[in-house]
Amino acid sequence: MIFDTICAPLTAPGTAAVSLLRISGPEALQIICRHFSKAEKLRSAPGYTVLHGYFLDNTGRELDEVLITKFISPQSYTGEDILELSCHGNPHLQARILEVLLQSCRLAHPGEFTQRAYLNGKLDLIRAEAVNDLIHALSSKSSASALNQLSGKLSSHLVQILEAVQNARLRVELAIDFSDQDLPQIDLERLETDLDELTQTAEKLYAQSQNGRFLREGIKVCLAGAPNVGKSSLFNAFLQSSRALVSPHPGTTRDYLEESVSLSGYTLVITDTAGLRETSDELESLGIDRTRELIESSDLLLYLYELPDFKPTQAFPSGPTVLRLLSKIDLLGYSSMPSNEAWKDFLSSRELPSDLIPVSSLLEGGLEPLKDGILSALQVPRELPDHPQITNSRQLAALARAISNLQRARQALRDSLGYEFLASDLSAASTALQQILGTISTEDMLGEIFANFCIGK
Repeated sequence: MIFDTICAPLTAPGTAAVSLLRISGPEALQIICRHFSKAEKLRSAPGYTVLHGYFLDNTGRELDEVLITKFISPQSYTGEDILELSCHGNPHLQARILEVLLQSCRLAHPGEFTQRAYLNGKLDLIRAEAVNDLIHALSSKSSASALNQLSGKLSSHLVQILEAVQNARLRVELAIDFSDQDLPQIDLERLETDLDELTQTAEKLYAQSQNGRFLREGIKVCLAGAPNVGKSSLFNAFLQSSRALVSPHPGTTRDYLEESVSLSGYTLVITDTAGLRETSDELESLGIDRTRELIESSDLLLYLYELPDFKPTQAFPSGPTVLRLLSKIDLLGYSSMPSNEAWKDFLSSRELPSDLIPVSSLLEGGLEPLKDGILSALQVPRELPDHPQITNSRQLAALARAISNLQRARQALRDSLGYEFLASDLSAASTALQQILGTISTEDMLGEIFANFCIGK
């Protein structure tokens, strides 16, 4: 495809050793040559060449000493001619260079370089979205997962599923088109076997990806419980800093606090909330209402109790996974964290629920049982799986549509509803898979995806 010429800074704003600008499009080389001290050498240079020289303004005056890297279409990130300019990381110098370039081209929109790479066939949509995921990765596991997708492993797996769906659909449509001719009938038993295997493969990928969004978006963890039960102390212990105010007076936390920490490579987005109780204080009531909203929207609810006021009648919402914690166990006579067996004996002796997890913000290792409990409750692996995994909500929703249509196609075959119904369901399944890969897309969908990118990518 042919586009106009765009440019943008690639490096973040601010003072640094080096700043990088990119210009891409049909006039990229011509524009840079007008402002480079070694223009003729740059014109004749092959792709992947780096040249040293000076960037000149419109009067020919030197603005900065630069390095120019040349990429020739189609062997470039966007598939177009690209030139990348490295200048000194002075924001004022970068702004002056960009101002000169923008007299001959326009500023790139967010994600426009990657969008052009997708439209020019350099990346499929999964790999294009993985670029943004890698840039915004919150943890070591999320960056490793994004890199895995960028390598094309998920794309290859989905292409295999798509090709198998299209092959099945082709057989059915041929049976429809040539039903009045004396040709061998479609092997229905083989088709049913193929549909069973296809559906199982897609369902397996969906099941393996159910918690994949935790890698991309982080795990939303809500701390809740009665006032003064130790929520803020636990919040600070997770952060290993005094982020939340801790006071013996109930109702200290009126609004929520949110911070992110890493647990075994996963990002926990932890929220400390107002204590739940009946109150006539209007401001505290607003905080409690907000707490209930945060509980509903969380992935994991950590509900804290303490002795001797343990009340196990708390009703929990159906949305989040719930872990019940017994807080401040250092006040129960423990000078170190108890072993699993000792803790079971303690709970049994007090006739307390066996699922209570001990926590202490003061004892060494006071959060270790909780950390193990979080990973187990959410069923997230400690090591990234080798199999392809979807981490994107858009992709997962499209896969669910594909599975639904495959299941309908399989049922249509078993109920002998006719080849037309079967072909329609297989066509819908194929469309859903193509939407994941981006082989078919709408302008609105692409606009929404690439609007979340940063300018320069």
